[in-house]
Amino acid sequence: REQDRHEEALQYLSLAIVAYQREGDYEGLIDALKDRTLTWKHYYLLAKDRGYAILAQKDAETMLAVAKEYKLKNKLDTSYFRLGEINMLFEDYPSAINNYEKSIEFFGGCDAEKGDFRYHLGEALYRNGQREEGKKMILKGLQEIRDGAKGVDPFLIHVWESGCHMRLAELLKNDEQVEARKHYKEAKKIADSDSKLIIRRRQIAELGKLFN
Repeated sequence: REQDRHEEALQYLSLAIVAYQREGDYEGLIDALKDRTLTWKHYYLLAKDRGYAILAQKDAETMLAVAKEYKLKNKLDTSYFRLGEINMLFEDYPSAINNYEKSIEFFGGCDAEKGDFRYHLGEALYRNGQREEGKKMILKGLQEIRDGAKGVDPFLIHVWESGCHMRLAELLKNDEQVEARKHYKEAKKIADSDSKLIIRRRQIAELGKLFN
């Protein structure tokens, strides 16, 4: 998936889902559904076909249903987070805020990943009209990513940090152009420094058209 080979990723993820279900490994099942949700989301962003967003929504809803059915409290955070991401695709910002807040409430991962969750909440707040609160939340998430980077896979840190700068660049481009351009350049710098960030570089190239 990270190489932009989404069709192959979907094939393997579907096989993994069947295998985890057969084995009764519901944590593994949720992880595979999580990645397939994200893959459908990438397809939607590329094709702008709402059918992909609906497929992503159904996988995210299944994640949460499985976590609740088998009382997997350690999977509630990522299940709510994925639902929040899909709410954003449908521009349902109140639902996204609610699900992102629940993802942070149940969060059990590292501080840097919590920063990723938090900046997504900030974006939902900003797009819901709560601009000042949203921006503060995004910047807080960015700081958490940076402060918690030690011991975390650098690829993940680069994904989260560049994504945070991208969101700030996009959200601020009309009202705070100087700051927006600063965040765009920072996102590009991070993505260019890591050869694994194939999808992110494509996204930043698209964002760059807004600044040229």
